[in-house]
Amino acid sequence: MADPTIPILIPRSRVSEITGLQRSALYERIARDEFPKPVTIGSAAVRWIEAEVVAWVQQQINTSRRHAARGKKQ
Repeated sequence: MADPTIPILIPRSRVSEITGLQRSALYERIARDEFPKPVTIGSAAVRWIEAEVVAWVQQQINTSRRHAARGKKQ
């Protein structure tokens, strides 16, 4: 089992699998500060912190459900 105190770094392809966002949409959201920024691990390599990506997904779910609940009350 992974140590929860050690951040797990994941590549963009895995970020896309988790979020459903393709490369261009992902970088657009990063530029607008709407998605976690990657961590540079080499001159041309970046990775994302898995927990931050998962937290972003959960935030999207929560926001979506709040909006859906408001729509039902009207």
